Amino acid sequence: MDSERLEERVSDYLKALAQLEKAGSQPKDEFLRDSVIQRFEFTHELAWKMLKLRLEQEDVFARTPRETLQSSLEAGFIEDGNAWSDLQKMRNLTSHTYNEELAEEVYSFVVTQGMLLFRQLAQKAVSWQTTI
Repeated sequence: MDSERLEERVSDYLKALAQLEKAGSQPKDEFLRDSVIQRFEFTHELAWKMLKLRLEQEDVFARTPRETLQSSLEAGFIEDGNAWSDLQKMRNLTSHTYNEELAEEVYSFVVTQGMLLFRQLAQKAVSWQTTI
């Protein structure tokens, strides 16, 4: 396992989360909502790929986001499997956010629940940086 790669992925993830939080703290309008959804997609992608690399350090090889989340729950890297499953469902809906109702649903989830899950993961990821 290339620890430099994991270190880079953690750093990228933390930057993406900071940008998502920055967007999520702005007064909402249609363009901001769409920005939050796009940043959510980036952050989600980096989260599962970071978890996948971290699992590989434990000799666990997951291939898909779903497998990665399940193995991450078992390894204790994430804590609330149901919430992460909801997060994955919201990510899958982002390709349909041309529908205003869906866009609002995804935005609301991201700012009320998604960012909290990402923050919790960020705390774990920071601890990995000191042990890599």
